[in-house]
Amino acid sequence: MNTEDREPTGDSRPAAEDGPFTLTVDGETFTVKPRAGNPGTYDYDWKSGPNEGYGFSSSRHVAFYSVLDRAETPSTPPEPNTVDEHRESIRDFLSQINPDTGYIGD
Repeated sequence: MNTEDREPTGDSRPAAEDGPFTLTVDGETFTVKPRAGNPGTYDYDWKSGPNEGYGFSSSRHVAFYSVLDRAETPSTPPEPNTVDEHRESIRDFLSQINPDTGYIGD
């Protein structure tokens, strides 16, 4: 199911096998690409941004209190992010953008 032509619902959890999808957040358009073979990792391409090819990546990892906890936990990949979690990541990215340059930290 390729959802690039329509936005998935906020509580859905698109996975790599679903393909990339597009989100519009605060008037800005991003293509979100879950990485195949790397669950919990996403690439965000800022399509409407002033700098072609600019965006960001994020990863979700499982944290354990101790090595023993990790050893006793089955090895399962993290659950895919919800669309609302993707929107939150995008808003965080946009809050760091310098409006004069379109880049972070300039």
